[in-house]
Amino acid sequence: MLEQQYLKDNSELNEIEKLSKQISDLINLGDYSLIEDLDRTRLELIKNFKDRNNKNFQSLVKKLSLKNTENIIQIESKLISLKDEKSKFIKRFKAYNY
Repeated sequence: MLEQQYLKDNSELNEIEKLSKQISDLINLGDYSLIEDLDRTRLELIKNFKDRNNKNFQSLVKKLSLKNTENIIQIESKLISLKDEKSKFIKRFKAYNY
């Protein structure tokens, strides 16, 4: 999944770079007729790229947060269990030593 996303992101970045080079070449040639359309397409790709990556990042952070919460609950449960076992052990130990 991540590899597919990486390939798609890389492809879009290459497309953005290609459009930027075309715009630069047209400016150097003095041909301004297509620049506005190319720039609009380039800006739309940039906007979509940023929006999607922000959503992916937010989703990733949310998943990590949920997983961390689950882990904390498990650790706290194990800690309580270990404290109970320790308490029982100390009581038994005291009972045999007196």
